[in-house]
Amino acid sequence: MNLLNPLKKEKKKFPKMVVLYLSSELNKILIAPQYVDESWIRFEQEEIEILDFNCSNELLGESIKKNFDKFAEKNMADKKRTSKDWPAYQASNLKSMKEFEKKYYRISINGSNETNATMVFEADMKSENNIDLTSSISAYAQNEKLGILTKELNEIQLYRKF
Repeated sequence: MNLLNPLKKEKKKFPKMVVLYLSSELNKILIAPQYVDESWIRFEQEEIEILDFNCSNELLGESIKKNFDKFAEKNMADKKRTSKDWPAYQASNLKSMKEFEKKYYRISINGSNETNATMVFEADMKSENNIDLTSSISAYAQNEKLGILTKELNEIQLYRKF
């Protein structure tokens, strides 16, 4: 609510988002900050941060926070994008989308609401029944705790039993 003009509607803020792609096989973590346009379409920013899969939990958590904060509003210039326009896929240097989807596991991190005080981690379990794993943590948690949560979710992704 605007205190100076209570009838004036404030522009809705979008929860922040960053997407991680993890591959123990390729020893890489791709961290993709997101844009959102006015129609709520989310898409990756051009700059992807690449970490070693075995980086420290502290470094991983720091990178998650840094890229989470890069979230911005921007209208998509070309709505007819293809996989060749996908920055994370390009950063992987793999030859096909099928290979990318086989070798990388995705963890999406969203703000729980427009205040972004809580980060919600959603680990894609590559389940035939569309079952994903979700966990949340304070956005102000220590970097090391963010790194530990990410790696634990990825371990569950790798060794799932369903």
